Amino acid sequence: GEGRGGGGGGGKKGGGELTEKQAKRKALMPFVIISLSYLLFTITDGSVRMIVLLHAYNLRFTAMEVAIMFCLYETAGVFTNLLAGVAGAKWGIRFTLLCGLTFQFVGLGMLYGWQPSWTKGQGIVYVTIAQMFSGISKDLTKLGGKTVTKLVTPEEKQGQLFKLVSWITGFKNSLKGVGYFIGAACMSAPLPGPLGGYYLALGVNVFLIACAIPWAATGLSNDLGTAKSKNATLREALFSGNHNLNYLSFARLFLFASRDFWFEVPLPFYLRAPACEDIGKPCEAMGGGEMGC
Repeated sequence: GEGRGGGGGGGKKGGGELTEKQAKRKALMPFVIISLSYLLFTITDGSVRMIVLLHAYNLRFTAMEVAIMFCLYETAGVFTNLLAGVAGAKWGIRFTLLCGLTFQFVGLGMLYGWQPSWTKGQGIVYVTIAQMFSGISKDLTKLGGKTVTKLVTPEEKQGQLFKLVSWITGFKNSLKGVGYFIGAACMSAPLPGPLGGYYLALGVNVFLIACAIPWAATGLSNDLGTAKSKNATLREALFSGNHNLNYLSFARLFLFASRDFWFEVPLPFYLRAPACEDIGKPCEAMGGGEMGC
């Protein structure tokens, strides 16, 4: 009898440990789902940038015309950032994440309709609107990726929070670079037809987003991330009394502007431009239109 009682106590303890592990796993599941969705999206974010850039270059758009195509991408991102926090607090991270992934679908779908026969003006307007949807998508998706780290970290473990944020930010930046390579590799794939590589690149990105949506749709609760108390208003978010937050936001404005100023459009065009000693030569002397004449 005593042996059975001892065995029963041990079984109860083991069951308690198992339940605790299951609870921890359940608590971390939103972090895993949102992080994977966010990282998959990040690959497509970098890839789409390269697809649009290279396809526009192949269609003889100038650097300034390509820069215009990305204007609404950045502008929409700014306004989405302001509104996404309010939307997330009201409707939850699941809602904003699914909206972000859906907007990326819309942007990719529009790029399928970009026709080489259009005039430059038509192409610029169309692609600019498509990129606007991608810009909205980026910041709606990013909200979940950055917020969930705070939700799964206890107050007494703020050091762990910084590690999680560093981890996901590092992976995000690395995978965006991977996206650049995927987009460029697909665009240069030797496929039949003049747009074979272009359609392949878009198809790969659609597949990645399609992989992310089911996890977010079925594995997250609707109330995840909703405000338990009064949420900050848009006015309070815009005009914060925290001077450190204001200085940081202002610094980030210049940081991202400096990145876009040299990297996003000018650098690829510069690397594909003819050498300085070739400037002024007839196109025929440089191989016709192959060098961008």
